[in-house]
Amino acid sequence: MGRPDQISSIFWLILGLAVLYGSQRLGLGTLTHPGPGFLPFWCGAILGGLSLLVFFQARRAQRAAREKALRQLWAETRWRQGGYVVLALLAYTLTFTYLGFLLSTAILLIFLFMVIEPERWYMAVGGAVLASLISFVIFALWLDVQLPRGILEKMLF
Repeated sequence: MGRPDQISSIFWLILGLAVLYGSQRLGLGTLTHPGPGFLPFWCGAILGGLSLLVFFQARRAQRAAREKALRQLWAETRWRQGGYVVLALLAYTLTFTYLGFLLSTAILLIFLFMVIEPERWYMAVGGAVLASLISFVIFALWLDVQLPRGILEKMLF
């Protein structure tokens, strides 16, 4: 059930209301002496009632599907790793000016490569050092961005 059921139920509700209107114009009569519009009136009422039932069932099913999709969206979230990343970035900002760009960035990347998305140690260390060096060359040497020079930069440059 979904949107197509809602649309079709609205169509059937309008048809049921039209039958109700038309049968009332024919005359309903009484329960003991039914008129020509008595049977069509109750058919239109039942049609309208059932269409309303289908409409609200489709709405409820659509809402349940949305809630299920939202629960599935957050079901596999790794909250602990997110906390580790926040703490690592906090430590990075606190040590950035003292250790300098190269060393603090390499330590942050090693942590992220080994703890958050586990890699082999030589891939983590090699990737972190290579990424730190490349970004240092691009930003500090080529673009002449003023990055804090820490212990390692003072020895090398």
